Amino acid sequence: MPVIPKEEWDSVQQYLEYLRHLAAYALFAQEFVAAKDVLEIGCGAGYGAEYLSESASHITAVDISKEGVSQYWDRYSKGNVRFMLGDGNGLPFKHSSFDVVMSFQVIEHIEPKFVLAYLAEIRRVLKTGGIFICSTPNKKLRLLPFQKPRNPEHKKEYNRRELKILLKEIFEEVKVYGLYGSEEIQANVRNGLKQSPFKVYIQGPIYRLILYHFPSPVVSWLKRVRQHFVKIQTQQKTMPQKTFAHTLSLGDFRIDPTCPEDSLDLYGVCTKARQ
Repeated sequence: MPVIPKEEWDSVQQYLEYLRHLAAYALFAQEFVAAKDVLEIGCGAGYGAEYLSESASHITAVDISKEGVSQYWDRYSKGNVRFMLGDGNGLPFKHSSFDVVMSFQVIEHIEPKFVLAYLAEIRRVLKTGGIFICSTPNKKLRLLPFQKPRNPEHKKEYNRRELKILLKEIFEEVKVYGLYGSEEIQANVRNGLKQSPFKVYIQGPIYRLILYHFPSPVVSWLKRVRQHFVKIQTQQKTMPQKTFAHTLSLGDFRIDPTCPEDSLDLYGVCTKARQ
């Protein structure tokens, strides 16, 4: 589901996810887009494009809009921001059209067999010397070894080494940075993502086996019981609404060029060095 700004947040995890998305624009992209012609792929509701419109010369923001995010575009439209429906694997733009292309929290949603074509299409619409910037969740922080993505919408997640290798398949110059939070934020995110190897490698497969073989009434009951305990665990990990909404902000995040292994998100910066 796309991240949509809200007046009130249901949990600290939800609020931190929004801040992490906003950080890609406010703390990272802003220095690259000043006075540039920019394309954003996977713009979601469009608040990021609107934020950067104060710096960029012009922004074309594209989204496939499967979740109906286009309903928010009127709210964030400006004279130098254009929203449109489109697919990153087939961009309706001429070669060398943009100074900067950005695509945040998108690459993990693309099937691995299509991801190089997606990156090649981005390179095609970039001018020579242009910059592609992207972000993606850090697999190292989220998943145990050999574990598939927990988010069913994610086709593949990456660690810093995997992301750099992938980007270098298409771009001549690649750097990977990390988004890092304050001690409180890092601890909160780790607690929210913490998993038991027993549950992942043993209990999970057994549970799926039960779902496959047991009658549907039993399966429905098991799912309700599981959802009940997941809800309790989530509530236990959250801070009161009035607390986290006033104590956490973008100022609690920083971009780390060393990209620590426990970075929250990975940021790729790629240069199209030649035609």
